[in-house]
Amino acid sequence: MAAYAAGTTDITLTTHARDRISGRGIRAWQVEQVMLYGRVSHLRKSTVYAVGVKEIKEHGTFLEPCLGIHVVCASDSDLVITTYRNHDLRGLRL
Repeated sequence: MAAYAAGTTDITLTTHARDRISGRGIRAWQVEQVMLYGRVSHLRKSTVYAVGVKEIKEHGTFLEPCLGIHVVCASDSDLVITTYRNHDLRGLRL
């Protein structure tokens, strides 16, 4: 599996994640903010970070462009597998 560094951050992206980020209009800085300030859930041998309204109220309006973004990482590292937008966060168990 190929991996790439996302800009100046320490986040590592798989080829799949890089394709999905560019195809879905998600920026590297948004992935970083979601991983820093988003809620964390452990699902199906992966770690999912997501930003909802709760995180925006808690941390500030600078997260508004990240609303609904999910970042799926390998469970044993911060290797980003994929990203997507979904405003329904009910499926994430805390």
